[in-house]
Amino acid sequence: YVDGHVRVYHGERTIPKAHVARMRIAMPATTDYWVNDAAGEPLFVVTAEANAGMVAMLPPILVEVRSLVGERKITIVFDRGGYSPRLFQKILAAGFDILTYRKGRFRRVPKSRFHMRRARINGRKVRYLLADQGVRLLGGKLRMRQVTRLSDNGHQTPILTSRLDLRDVEVAFRMFERW
Repeated sequence: YVDGHVRVYHGERTIPKAHVARMRIAMPATTDYWVNDAAGEPLFVVTAEANAGMVAMLPPILVEVRSLVGERKITIVFDRGGYSPRLFQKILAAGFDILTYRKGRFRRVPKSRFHMRRARINGRKVRYLLADQGVRLLGGKLRMRQVTRLSDNGHQTPILTSRLDLRDVEVAFRMFERW
């Protein structure tokens, strides 16, 4: 899992400002990108120079990940901050899989397409109302799988993945319960 955390900078150098969510203001800051294993244990951290965004930081992070794990198949899980269909193409071409939230506007899934899914995963009982479908991005050039969760209040949360081998409930679990 790759996750970015903004850290307020208190040094003497002038660096760009970033939005610090917990303080609700823009301040000089850097971003730490934590790379964790599937259990949430940290593998390494990268501090971005000049507060680069996740889309810019993921490619060099993945080079480091590849050097650490070799050629085995790895799924990169990240939040909307890394959303970029062009970046997805690069990640997939480098032999990684993707699991992330869909960002921006999307067509709502009709309520009739959702099904209750239950499972016991890693000793935990989970249940989600899910719809599973294929989607095309970049004008049809990039095919991905979208698993959408319907919340009790009617909110839809779409997850994009390249993983076709996982059940829909496993995709939802890996995204929603990763921490």
